[in-house]
Amino acid sequence: MGWAAVTGLIQGRVVDPSGGVIPGAHITATDVATGAVLRAVTGANGSFQLTGKAGHTYAIRVTYDGFQAVQRRVTVVAGQPAVLNVQLTVRGVSQTVMVRAGGVKGATTAPTQQQVFQSTQSVRVLDREQINSLSPVAGAAQILSVAPGVNVTGFGSTGATKSTITLNGVQQGWGGYGGFTTAGDLGITFDGIPVADAATGLWQSNMFPQSALINSSSVTYGPGDPANRWYNNVAGGVEFTPLQPTNHPHFSLTQTFGNYAQENTAFEATTGLYRGWSAVFAAGHGTGDSYRVGPDGFANPGRDYAGYGKLIKNFDAGDISFGGYYSDAVAYRPQVIPTTAVAGVTIDGTPNGALYSQQTSGFYSTAPFAAYEKHDFNQMALFWSRLNLNVDPTTLVQNEVWFERINRLHDRNNDVFNLGSQVAEWNNPFTKTYGERFTIQKILPAHNTVTAGAWYMHTLYNSRNLFYNPADGGSSGDVANIGAKLRDSYFGQDMYTVFAQDQFSPVDWLTLTPGIRYLDNQIAYTNGDLHDFAFVPGAVLNDSCALNGNSFAINPDGTPSTATPNVKIQNSFCDAVENRGGYEPSFDLAIRPFSWLSLYGGYQTELRTPALGGGGGMFQGVDPRSYTLATAEYSQAGVKLHFNQVGPMNAFLTGISYFHLLFKNQELDTTLGNGDTIYANASSRYNGVDWYLDANPTSHLHVFTNSTFERTLYSDWNQGGTDFSGLMVPYVPNTIMNIGAYYTIPVNEQMVVQPRVWYQFTGSQTIFNNNAGAPSSTTMPSFGTVNLGANIPVKFLNFRVTALNIFNKQYNQYEWISSGGYLGGTPGYMLAYPGAPFEIYGSVSVHF
Repeated sequence: MGWAAVTGLIQGRVVDPSGGVIPGAHITATDVATGAVLRAVTGANGSFQLTGKAGHTYAIRVTYDGFQAVQRRVTVVAGQPAVLNVQLTVRGVSQTVMVRAGGVKGATTAPTQQQVFQSTQSVRVLDREQINSLSPVAGAAQILSVAPGVNVTGFGSTGATKSTITLNGVQQGWGGYGGFTTAGDLGITFDGIPVADAATGLWQSNMFPQSALINSSSVTYGPGDPANRWYNNVAGGVEFTPLQPTNHPHFSLTQTFGNYAQENTAFEATTGLYRGWSAVFAAGHGTGDSYRVGPDGFANPGRDYAGYGKLIKNFDAGDISFGGYYSDAVAYRPQVIPTTAVAGVTIDGTPNGALYSQQTSGFYSTAPFAAYEKHDFNQMALFWSRLNLNVDPTTLVQNEVWFERINRLHDRNNDVFNLGSQVAEWNNPFTKTYGERFTIQKILPAHNTVTAGAWYMHTLYNSRNLFYNPADGGSSGDVANIGAKLRDSYFGQDMYTVFAQDQFSPVDWLTLTPGIRYLDNQIAYTNGDLHDFAFVPGAVLNDSCALNGNSFAINPDGTPSTATPNVKIQNSFCDAVENRGGYEPSFDLAIRPFSWLSLYGGYQTELRTPALGGGGGMFQGVDPRSYTLATAEYSQAGVKLHFNQVGPMNAFLTGISYFHLLFKNQELDTTLGNGDTIYANASSRYNGVDWYLDANPTSHLHVFTNSTFERTLYSDWNQGGTDFSGLMVPYVPNTIMNIGAYYTIPVNEQMVVQPRVWYQFTGSQTIFNNNAGAPSSTTMPSFGTVNLGANIPVKFLNFRVTALNIFNKQYNQYEWISSGGYLGGTPGYMLAYPGAPFEIYGSVSVHF
């Protein structure tokens, strides 16, 4: 008869030199007698726990990126835990940075290289070093441009302007142009809180206009584990981690100047840890012009400001934090430009004006202010709180609550290219969201961590939009004239999920993570046209009901009319309530045959919640009773290699993965240049390879690369009897690559010079044909830019120079075939948004 071995615990906590906890540190315990190995990773509070054999002595090794490894020996005693608390010391010249990055307990931290390596997901972390390689006036969208598979297009190069981003071909954001056939299909978080509009799914990129407030960004490829995603993570999720409270006081102030009258000021202040309290406050403000200037000298200026604060209170059993963020960004949007001259399309819209095109009026030219004036305004307020409670050394409870308010305004007053009853636009929607999430994590024996929880969100979204003409009696925001077009819908949305996952290692070299999530979404639609708008005398509304497809005429008082309608209503007159939901299973695994090699893969599913609002979609252009949720099926397989120290190389991390995304039953609401929307359903496939590398070949040299090679196509799209199956998804480059290096040159004990160089390349991509209302086989050419920079820290000062597109290459970042809706003329010509020319910026920072 066999007897069970008597066991005992080895437990403790790992902290940095200032006493801040270190989550993600790796603990290896080797049985001195048998050679058996136990492993653990410290949790959010820096603690760990292992179960060993009583009477056995274990050699303990504690490691964490950037810190010296620590080795200890402990002997396990039955019934008496062996306590091992470890304080790590920083390795090499990165000491100051790493201590600040460690932060206080409760601070949000980016995944370390070791955590990225250990993950069963594809994850790319963009730290301050890579963020600093970009323009100092860049916003959050531009930060992502150096991640694998990310393409960024917009009408400007600062944080005040809006951009559309695609991750492995799937879209998020709205840069002000049509043709994309996905929208809002990436999850976006700020300090772990979801910020993409829960009703529309869209994230307006200029809600985060100040990159100086961002400490790091993490991109997860694919929906991710159930416990770590929110909503609409179809192709992945992006986390923007802001600056965090620290253990020691710190202050910095940065002033930036650049061409095109760019100026930016940003500061950061931390209080340090005092009686368990620590806080950070940061803000930034930027102004400047566009690189596109009209013949009248109007330079389409923009401005933005953002402020942020976070307060953390530590206590023995955990921590609680409170955060707040506010941003306000506005920029004039330059008009699109034909690539070649088109008869009748002039720069001022008059018959005798100069022809307007990149070929005739100048590559970066745009319409004068009197001919076209439209500015794009976005405002966001976010407040949140997070509680981390360690019930015992193996149980962590987390609770988060938040409130978000989003205001948006597209205000167009001049447009000689579209004269008539809809010459002006007042697009002024808003969203209010309340949410709460509860999570419990339990560490069980045998390397088993179970996570379960639930979250709930309530969202109210209003879609108000009015196309009008003041000369006909129309007024911005409230009065519709004869010939106007409008919408005003209210969507009340209640969304909740429950989830569970189990990450366990049956053997040391294998990690399995099965998981499941249930999503439920209830939406109540109410028409607000007659309540919120006034109408000029004689107005008759052309309304319809999405429930039965009937169209009818009504008077402004709601009574039926027999007159011919003269005001177009974009939304449905019929109120309705619908509920949709379903299960989302997932399974991931990682095999680590060696400490430096990981083979991983998995399968994840995601339900895409309905994209509400605009001029169509569920409840408005589509009968809500027939609406079926789109489904994403994502699979991936990859390899990661990670070395901390190999000869002279200090650190090395690389990963390559193959991905396949089947996006089924998509609602393709394609907005054309004239504001109309085309509705269709389709399925598409995305296949490709993502590759990244970070390496320090020497203590002074860092190199990186991020590359993606991809092919996409519509596997099923039939629209109006025309079959588009087999066509490629537009605006998905076949190749995206960036590669760069920076080097540290010591000048003396108080000064170093850090030159940087990087190259960004975007491959060929098919474009959308607005004239046909469908994708096309026409492609736009590839392009690439070479960029340089230098960072020079001197005592408490830091000087930084950034030069972008140093060879002043002319290229278009976006093109499409026009239907003539924007500028008139014979349809079928090419319209474009040009990419930025040569730009140079200089920054000086003071810190102490």
